[in-house]
Amino acid sequence: MLLLFKIQEIKTGSLTLTGDAGKHASSVLRLKKNEQVRFTDGFGKSALGTVVELISKSELRFEVSEVVQTQRPIPIVSVLQALPKGDGALYAVELMVEVGVDEIYPWQAERSIAKWDKDKQISAVKKWQQTSDTAAAQARRVWYPIIHPLVTDISILSGRFDQVIVFHEDSSRAIPDKIEQNVLLVIGPEGSITDNERSSLSQIGAVEARMGETILRSRHAGIAAAAAVLSKTTRWGK
Repeated sequence: MLLLFKIQEIKTGSLTLTGDAGKHASSVLRLKKNEQVRFTDGFGKSALGTVVELISKSELRFEVSEVVQTQRPIPIVSVLQALPKGDGALYAVELMVEVGVDEIYPWQAERSIAKWDKDKQISAVKKWQQTSDTAAAQARRVWYPIIHPLVTDISILSGRFDQVIVFHEDSSRAIPDKIEQNVLLVIGPEGSITDNERSSLSQIGAVEARMGETILRSRHAGIAAAAAVLSKTTRWGK
């Protein structure tokens, strides 16, 4: 599968790739004349790019052709992820994006060790989005996932989803066989979701489920939950 680059606008004709992307393509990947890549705008539109000129170590010119619009994959899988501590957050984002998660909501859960103040909310969301974009390119995704602002009040999520599944170690229910078109998966912190949070989630229509007998770290649980849910859908060939 061809390498993927995200650009602002997809259209046929000549395109000069500059900046960090141009440097990566020219100096790291060492693309040569007539080699091909794919470009995407991150919203499903993509095109074929053929190298026609190596301008410098950070600049290449492509001829863009074969524009395609790809429909957004259904179901849309979102994750409400309690803030993991340290670099575990970016690790979680990377893996969830690679496995197929479409939208991620950082969550300041009651028992989250990590705390985001107002400045951190801006910088951390930006960093999560950058990590997500890099993972999306690695995974060759033409629809780039969205990182939402920090969630501190679960009630703001009411009415946004067709289905909400909370993964909790005390649940005896299996993951539902039928996955709706717009599903939210809820991943708690290391200390688990509080009774108050379980009640708030229940009020927005959430059901609880468990993935198995073992207890996963919060930073690993999102990818396991997403994989388990996607395996029940046509996105993973059911």
